[in-house]
Amino acid sequence: MSKTTVSDALIGSGRVSEATRQKTLLVAQRMGYVSNRAARLLRRSQTGALGLYIPGHVRNLSFYMEFAFGAADESALHDLDLTLIGRGVGSKRRSGPPQVDGLIAVDPLDGDPVLESLLGSDLPVVTVGRILDETQSRPLAVIEIDHYSMATALLEALRAAGGRRPLLLASDEKFSSSYTFDVSRAYADWCSGSGIEPVVIPLSVTPTDQELAAAMQGIADQNDVDALVSVAQGLAGRAAPVLQSMGRRLGKDFHLGSLVGDPATELRNPLIHAVDLRPREFGHEAVNFMREIISGQASETGRRNHPATLTAG
Repeated sequence: MSKTTVSDALIGSGRVSEATRQKTLLVAQRMGYVSNRAARLLRRSQTGALGLYIPGHVRNLSFYMEFAFGAADESALHDLDLTLIGRGVGSKRRSGPPQVDGLIAVDPLDGDPVLESLLGSDLPVVTVGRILDETQSRPLAVIEIDHYSMATALLEALRAAGGRRPLLLASDEKFSSSYTFDVSRAYADWCSGSGIEPVVIPLSVTPTDQELAAAMQGIADQNDVDALVSVAQGLAGRAAPVLQSMGRRLGKDFHLGSLVGDPATELRNPLIHAVDLRPREFGHEAVNFMREIISGQASETGRRNHPATLTAG
């Protein structure tokens, strides 16, 4: 057999008969032959890896870690490596785009120079969430959650439990993603439709205990506020003991909601209504979307949705 015939038989491509393919595989097994993965990928002009970019200041939140674990698991199932991107194309230690076949960027933020440099490369990019800044380059495709609907459902659940005047514990300007935009818009629209004035307290996604306590004091200054909705993961769970020390009876005269339920402190807490974004499954879906795009199997490369669920407190 020629080298081309043997190669096509081993990798399952080309016009090779099934009998020839099976004979080649049998002989290769007897010889203990192991193909050179790097050479095979080089022939196809591929690296066998995907890149994952997560904004640096939120990587320690469990949502992003679980998303990355899900993406890594799905990549491994398809013999792909997953590379966490830490620097942009313009970095002094990088002269070109990352050596990957495609990039997944989670929660793209306005004005992020790393994201802009990645979008400016020739690599296909799928963003998890939309890019709000119209002046930035556009990704090839977007996969996202309908955060507006989930925020509205959470607010309705709090109202059904007795929370008539919710306060939004929002993210500060450092986390200006489509997620924060959508939930803020949902909160404003819900308040307008309910005939109440919105109350918003901006806070870092990873505040210190002192910063969180100061925000809770702001709630104490709003006598008619009887519910809190947190944009950042884990803050509702951290706020619970602080509010209880202030005399708030959680689940009775004060109600808590989290838009990104933390699995350790919020999703199984009977005192907290939480949205489960199912991050591991999210990571699986993002990798599969990227694989379909790279292989040309995607029927369309526009937008896909990932389902989330609401857990009742």
